Amino acid sequence: ILMISFMSGLSLSFPLLSSPLLMGLWVLFIALGLSGWMGVMGMSWFGLILFLVYIGGMLVMFVYFVAITPNQRHNIKVFVFMVLYMLMSFVMLMKMNFCSRFNSLTNMGNELMMFFDNQGLVLILVFVMLFVGLLIVVKLTQRSCGPLR
Repeated sequence: ILMISFMSGLSLSFPLLSSPLLMGLWVLFIALGLSGWMGVMGMSWFGLILFLVYIGGMLVMFVYFVAITPNQRHNIKVFVFMVLYMLMSFVMLMKMNFCSRFNSLTNMGNELMMFFDNQGLVLILVFVMLFVGLLIVVKLTQRSCGPLR
């Protein structure tokens, strides 16, 4: 229940952010929450891979945004809004007594496993594609050619 309210609070407060740096931090928190939720549901490897993909994308975006955006002050109202939303939704969910429905959500992991059966070949294919992409990027960005700007 707390994870659901945390994720919905992060998602609803995302449009209120003005700085690209805070938006990146928010996407990182959402990825962390999503991979944690998948780990609880029994798909720990899928959650880990999803988190690593988000981290890689966020590193690229962080370097890009640091290079082009000026220094700005960050608005603290968004943090207050998110905390208040999480507290209100948590209290409302506890008041409505959703504990029996939450127990049925934890059993959903076994039903989801039928969609992720025997995916080892696809996982190896993704690893090979990422490795080839890494080799291509390393070959394109040699030191002798200078910076990418």
